[in-house]
Amino acid sequence: MAKGLRVEANANRPRLIPSYRGGKPEFKDWDTGRAIREGFKASSYVYACVYRIMKTVASVPLKVYEDGEYSPEHPLQILLDDPHPFYSMQDIMERMAAHLYLGGNSIIKIVRLESKGGLPVELFPLDPDKVGPVADQERFISHYEYNVGDRVERLEFEDVIHGMFTDPANPYWGMSPLQAAAAIVDTDVEAIKWNKVTMQNRAITDGVFAFKHDLTGPQYKEAKEHVREQYSAKGRGPWVLGNQVDYIPMSLSPTEMDFIQSRKMTREDICSIFQVPPPMVGLYEKATLSNIETARKIFWLDGIIPYLKDVLDTFNKSLSKEFGENVEIKADTSMVKALQENLNEKVEAAYKFKQMGWSLDEINERLDLGFSNSRDKG
Repeated sequence: MAKGLRVEANANRPRLIPSYRGGKPEFKDWDTGRAIREGFKASSYVYACVYRIMKTVASVPLKVYEDGEYSPEHPLQILLDDPHPFYSMQDIMERMAAHLYLGGNSIIKIVRLESKGGLPVELFPLDPDKVGPVADQERFISHYEYNVGDRVERLEFEDVIHGMFTDPANPYWGMSPLQAAAAIVDTDVEAIKWNKVTMQNRAITDGVFAFKHDLTGPQYKEAKEHVREQYSAKGRGPWVLGNQVDYIPMSLSPTEMDFIQSRKMTREDICSIFQVPPPMVGLYEKATLSNIETARKIFWLDGIIPYLKDVLDTFNKSLSKEFGENVEIKADTSMVKALQENLNEKVEAAYKFKQMGWSLDEINERLDLGFSNSRDKG
């Protein structure tokens, strides 16, 4: 029945792509490799934000539930506990977060064995830059193309877990937060380079000495030697040449350029783009114990929890269904200290709802407590 409805739906879907684009990988306007080189590896703030996100999301255990009950011996749970000979699930979650926040897309290949009934037995993360979805008029995406050296490998749609951050202009390929922050990050990276050159090499002349009268050859040579001697002896100290000479500055010092203050503004923009409060990346200026705890809670509630929901929705749609319609992957955040207070508030609200006559299933759904269904004892 469901398959028949799907076929009928395919026939009635609007055509999303021109016919000339059929069978060709989607065009990409963002390079994950470049984002890693020029963002993650070049900007300390980008690295700090993405690294914190990677480590945090990977610390959350993923648990498999069947018919609403945790099933530690389920084949899918066994797969999540040991997804690859060289990658742990923590490795895969870290890599997935890095690819999404830097490139906007994450690609994981499902490896199957016919001897296991075609069920997934391994998860293999791929470089998103080497993968392209091929749009299809009827199926939306017919398959993916994976560029391996000098050949192109076809990846079936059912064998790919494609996570992406929505790009409103492209339904097939995602957009990363870093893409929106590219100009800000480039400005910060160039500012660091400029400051380094200025401090190390003094690439721009500090100033000139303008004499009020013409100098003879010997006088010019003597003045030049005098400047050279004092520069060597006193570094960037004052230069004294005598009477009737004006010093005209030709460049601004890093302090005059307000270098530090401008970087503070930049780092706040970058933290905002990645939804990471500054204290979470070691920026404790004006921080107190109270607002650090608040920042940690905001980090989880506004950043990590919504991200985990996106990831789990992708996993459940692409992977869990392979093991049955009643199988679901959930994130276990019960041990996250920053969320304990929030849980206590929910429990208090749940008690009040219970006193008002609500069932546990209704309360669970309303407050998202994470309990199994059908446990109301009346």
